[in-house]
Amino acid sequence: MESTHSSNISTAHDALEIKSYQEIIIDSETGEEVVADKYLYLPGRPREYRFNGQNGQFNLYGERVLIDDRGKTLASFTFQPIAYRFFEDVLFGRTEKEMWAELFFIDSQQCVSSIMFNNTSVSELFRLMEPLHYEKLSLCDVTLTARPERVTSKGDPTKTWYITRFSYEVSQSEKVKEYRDYIRDHAVYRAETLTPVAEHKVVSRSFARLLESEEIMPLGSVAQSQAA
Repeated sequence: MESTHSSNISTAHDALEIKSYQEIIIDSETGEEVVADKYLYLPGRPREYRFNGQNGQFNLYGERVLIDDRGKTLASFTFQPIAYRFFEDVLFGRTEKEMWAELFFIDSQQCVSSIMFNNTSVSELFRLMEPLHYEKLSLCDVTLTARPERVTSKGDPTKTWYITRFSYEVSQSEKVKEYRDYIRDHAVYRAETLTPVAEHKVVSRSFARLLESEEIMPLGSVAQSQAA
């Protein structure tokens, strides 16, 4: 494993402690032991997973359709949120304000990632959050499974699209703590979707802290900050 992100790596001898989201690796260039984050993340640019409401497919960056072990289109998508926000905004060149849910998670390749849902799918997530509230849990305490469901327009039977239904299982407490440790020390957000006019409805504690801080960088400054 190459050590390419100097901001996330320090020599093991200099580190006072290894945090839950860190590990000791061997630097491929120096041969020294170093402490590095387990998770790969470019600030403001998480890996982008998407849900296509036209065909019910999950994909990466709108290009690579996700498939299962048998090579079939993924029937459901499971992930454990580490941060989230529900907000209204006009995004992606659209002309009207919509309700959005933006969730961040660690994918199977240990990359900090994001996925967004809008409109009816957001209502489904809100419906899920009510029982969680009374169990004294948040979306960051559970593992979500999103399943596309085809719906037909009542006014025009020829028009169909997909919404997302959600279910959950309570996550392991150790993993929840590890993710909370990570999110406490890292500004996890997607610069492309942050605007000054967004109307936030519900945000996770970590994202609320982020919105109140000066840690969020404009998209154009990401590359410069990495080189500094």
